Amino acid sequence: MKTLTQQGIKAIKPASSTRYYWDDSRTKGTGRLGVKVYKSGSKVFCFRYYAEGKPRFITVGRFPDVSLSLARDKARGFSGLLGDGVDPQQHIEDKKSQQKRLVQEEARKGTLEQLFHSYTHQMKKDGKRTYSAVLHALEKEVYPYLSKATKAKDATKDDFILVLSSMIRRGAVTQSNRVRSYLMAAFNYGLAHDNDPANYIGEAKFGLSINPITMIPKQKSGERVGDNYLSLSEVKILIEDLQSNFEDFKMGLSIRNLLQLCFHTGGQRPYELISSKWSEVDWDKRTLNIVPDLSKNKRHHLIPLTRSALTILESQKMLSQDSEFIFPHRFKSDAMRTDSLSQSLARYRGSNEQVHDFVARDIRRTCKTLMGEAGISKDIRDRLQNHALNDVSSKHYDRYEYLSEKRQALEIWERKICDSAISNVITFAKKSS
Repeated sequence: MKTLTQQGIKAIKPASSTRYYWDDSRTKGTGRLGVKVYKSGSKVFCFRYYAEGKPRFITVGRFPDVSLSLARDKARGFSGLLGDGVDPQQHIEDKKSQQKRLVQEEARKGTLEQLFHSYTHQMKKDGKRTYSAVLHALEKEVYPYLSKATKAKDATKDDFILVLSSMIRRGAVTQSNRVRSYLMAAFNYGLAHDNDPANYIGEAKFGLSINPITMIPKQKSGERVGDNYLSLSEVKILIEDLQSNFEDFKMGLSIRNLLQLCFHTGGQRPYELISSKWSEVDWDKRTLNIVPDLSKNKRHHLIPLTRSALTILESQKMLSQDSEFIFPHRFKSDAMRTDSLSQSLARYRGSNEQVHDFVARDIRRTCKTLMGEAGISKDIRDRLQNHALNDVSSKHYDRYEYLSEKRQALEIWERKICDSAISNVITFAKKSS
């Protein structure tokens, strides 16, 4: 055994059988670096050591692709492991297993598509009605700039600045704030997701350490407090039109009933009325119950029904025939679509210049404002519109329905919006039938 040299290895001639040439490291028990020379003339560095009295070999690299100097460095590493009582071969296998595991974990890291779907799926489970619109907005605005296959952890602040700035440039400032808030919520969900035992996408982990949206400011110019509402005279004109002007603008009888019911119940959310079922109407007690599945704050909301509201519902009962929904879809066994209301209002706005432009959400603000002018307290107005009351008493202890107070308020409101409301509604009901 003698010390190997680069030139000496080059000079070794192949023999009739494979042979080993060992480097003299002048140490014992720490393994040996050698060159394995095949009959073909190929030469490979290897490291030999003994475990349980048997020789074990580790391939270091092919000569001359791997130099003698590099081979010795690797051999010294193996010798060091032996000195520490570690089996070099087992160490290599452990490193390979660890690397494979890291690759697999990286492959399982959740994509943007998985993050958006997982987040909106959770919204749906939580009863948030906007989950579909949120998913649509995220996909529409983000995917043109970031592939849906992008790992969520690899998406950066700068990526989303590009997404949001493009919206701002095209004039969608308010919507850019909405999308920013959706992204903020989605990434906050992703941050908590990996530790949630009830996670939605199984083995996939997002591996997020920060929320990239946190440092992106909201556009103040896009946040305007809604202030559009109808005057009392405009409300009266609208209700009169809904009850009489059948030829002036195209609007179905069910939509007319829905709009009137929104006003006569003090500005209820159209979706909650549309999706309610006849089983929640108590004709004897004169109430309509908005069930938690429909209610925005996930609580029962009991609405007293005035004489006008009851007459509107009687009219709608004839229109809905055998449907379980108060406002059914014309062709499906489901509730009416909310966009039918938006389309009908657009046609009405184009036909009546006496009522300034408004949208469905302005009805709620109109009722809240004009009921205040009629002397109805804010507390009762909030309860009529089922606002979430977050004081400790309301949130945990107060289960009184305030039905009598709400009924009295709606009767005051009914007299204010149309003095001849009852006779007009009765006439309208006869037309509807």
